[in-house]
Amino acid sequence: MNRPQAFTSSHFMHEVSMCLVRLKKLRASRSGFTLVELLAVMAIVGVLVSILIPAVQTARETARRSACVNNLKQIGMALLSYEASHLRLPVGAKANVNFGTCWWADCTPYLEETNLFNKLDLINPNSGWLAFNPQNAQAVDGVIIGVMCCPSSPLPALWPVPPVKAMMPSYVGIAGATNYEGFPEVRISACCVPPDGQISAGGVLVPNQAIRLRQVSDGLSKTLVVGECSDNVLDSHGVAHRIDGGFNSGWITGTTALGTPPNYSTGFSPPAWNITSIRYPPNTREYDRPGINQSHGPNNPLVSAHPGGVNGVFLDGSVKLVVDSIDLTVLKEFATRDDQRVIATTAP
Repeated sequence: MNRPQAFTSSHFMHEVSMCLVRLKKLRASRSGFTLVELLAVMAIVGVLVSILIPAVQTARETARRSACVNNLKQIGMALLSYEASHLRLPVGAKANVNFGTCWWADCTPYLEETNLFNKLDLINPNSGWLAFNPQNAQAVDGVIIGVMCCPSSPLPALWPVPPVKAMMPSYVGIAGATNYEGFPEVRISACCVPPDGQISAGGVLVPNQAIRLRQVSDGLSKTLVVGECSDNVLDSHGVAHRIDGGFNSGWITGTTALGTPPNYSTGFSPPAWNITSIRYPPNTREYDRPGINQSHGPNNPLVSAHPGGVNGVFLDGSVKLVVDSIDLTVLKEFATRDDQRVIATTAP
């Protein structure tokens, strides 16, 4: 049995051409068009357009999702290349007297951005705070790294971070999972401003510590390392808020807090940018929930403009769609490197 073919732009143009041919034949036998004939042709064209537009939109989203998947594959390979060179993964977010840098900065040479990497200062105090590091401010000003941007994201890639404009990446590192809902994680600290969430060190991109692959006992293919955070969420008044990993400091920023959960900072616990700890299902859109903040909540959820879920890269370099309906416990297990639980299935 032959499968029906998808309606494409070529089909549309063929149908319009046939309509025109019929009109020419009618004109050959008559002196002009009747109102009925004109209305009939307009109706046919309208129907064809109404069919074509959703098909074009679907095709565009498919292409954008494919590009997003390719971005994450490159990010996954960059992390593995970094590990092969350094025998460890990059630190998720570092403190450096005050603000240090994050894992993105360490990965830039492996994302074909060696020239940019060579311009960065990763050593001196405040290397992750653009307002207090003129060298890094100049290096990142107006620079968009394509592999860090999901083409489906409606969020502006560049954002003012005085005195420059810095790129805000569409992807965020996974620090681990919270112990809410009874999940057995003890490597957590209360965080951040206000301290209504938890920051975890059970994943692979964690604050102030580099994780080695031998510590990932669950298996590389079952450990989520980076996911999408590339769309707005809404508060109770319907106001949109950005919660992407770098917002509102930029892709280079790490943290000011010393220590690794459960010994992350003392007293006041500042945020760690460009990483998140899983607390909520994918595409949770309620900004007013605890641990979600635009500057920068420890439990900002993975969100995307793709229908049905968010893309994520696992530590073996594979990219999967993490569907919105995934069991939250399973998602937390993906975010944890050593929970020792057998996960029967992954997101399709």
